[in-house]
Amino acid sequence: MVEGIITALVTPFDENKNVDFDTFSMLIERQILLGVKNILILGSTGECESISQNDRIKMIKLAKRQLPSFAKLIVGTGAPDTETAVNQSMLAKKYGADACLVVSPYYSKCTQSGIIKHYEEISNRVDIPIIVYNVPSRTNINICADTIVELAKLKNIVALKEASTDITHIVDVFHKKALPIFCGNDNLAEVFYALGGKGIISVTSNVFPGAMLEVHQNVKRRNEILNKLYNFNNLMFCEPNPIPVKYALSSLGIIQNILRLPLTPLDEKHQGNIDKELERLKEFL
Repeated sequence: MVEGIITALVTPFDENKNVDFDTFSMLIERQILLGVKNILILGSTGECESISQNDRIKMIKLAKRQLPSFAKLIVGTGAPDTETAVNQSMLAKKYGADACLVVSPYYSKCTQSGIIKHYEEISNRVDIPIIVYNVPSRTNINICADTIVELAKLKNIVALKEASTDITHIVDVFHKKALPIFCGNDNLAEVFYALGGKGIISVTSNVFPGAMLEVHQNVKRRNEILNKLYNFNNLMFCEPNPIPVKYALSSLGIIQNILRLPLTPLDEKHQGNIDKELERLKEFL
């Protein structure tokens, strides 16, 4: 299983709100050149819900073709229903994904038993490593620590992306020692590393990949860097992800600030704060 920094890559769009494949390719190249070896596409940050199946396939094939052999491609394949999650995971495997990130089923409000059955069905039908994704703020369902213990028994569940902000729950999950755990919120990285986390599936590394790599690799400077990034990490969630990070990348001239509805561009009241942080943190650019 990979560890370290996994960049949850944004999906760039052009003026017509089509996927901008040239810029997508450039973003991947930028990550690799700056040292990131693990890329997640079509996750929450990648606006996965608004990407057609045809474009999903194109993005997976392009990313796999472009990444060097040492790099790992992780593809978000979660869905509110199990059959769609199975099919999307099958597609990801077919076109070269090294692993799938599968969010717990949302909207349907299933039980903990339903969560287990959901992942069991995917595990039985798709022979690919699976990272479980717990993000209660989006799904409105928390994957309990005891449920994670049961999920760890499935043959190809390899890790957990934990994006809860409930510290008691996070400590409980680590205490169970069931799976390698990745931090799903950049602003909680210090907590996760203190508890033994394997790395970060990071939004901030879209903007500051080098700094986030050093957070993982340089224990002596970890807290210093995270303290400097603290305000920026929080600003990346001042509105729903990926609204703020797309603004930050556009402010740096890396992508256009274009989202697909129902997401809308960042409110002006937050733009100045992000610009000030980008200026303050230019040592990391």
